[in-house]
Amino acid sequence: MRPTVFLDRDGTLNREVGFVRSPHMLEVLPFARPSLQRLHDAGYRLVVVTNQSGIARGLYSENDLAAVHARLHHELGELPDAYLHCPHHPDGAHGYGGACACRKPGPGLLHQARTLLGVDFVGGALVGDSARDLLMARGLPLRTVLVRSGKPVAAERAALQAAAMTADHEADDLVGAVDWLLRTH
Repeated sequence: MRPTVFLDRDGTLNREVGFVRSPHMLEVLPFARPSLQRLHDAGYRLVVVTNQSGIARGLYSENDLAAVHARLHHELGELPDAYLHCPHHPDGAHGYGGACACRKPGPGLLHQARTLLGVDFVGGALVGDSARDLLMARGLPLRTVLVRSGKPVAAERAALQAAAMTADHEADDLVGAVDWLLRTH
């Protein structure tokens, strides 16, 4: 079975700009596509996992998100195998409020990938720009990489430390994360 790299979206693949409500707001980071190509060529499956509470907040719809992901998929050379998202928010409405198992830092999106796509966690990794991203991998056999291309890294390190977790590696961006993943595979 091919190992899987799970990737956060905002701050990892595209510029962190708040809520990306439409495709024209999406700014894919310049190194994202070649980095994903390297992982793909090395035999990894690629799955994007992202919290999208803007749906529960009524800022955009599932259709709007699908349009954003269609553009992202095109910009990334159609390399990711899947895009899984959590539309919920504890304070949200629009049919998406309340507790859920899929909102990061919970591992629900990872378990969805296992169920829907048949992925195996062994030999895989999770790359993201926040503590919430990395915490979803807690207790699973996934290597974790914190990238400094999105959220302020000092606050994310502190949040990881408060949760008694450290990243397996820290990199400036996805390029550095992929370098480390391929070097340590």
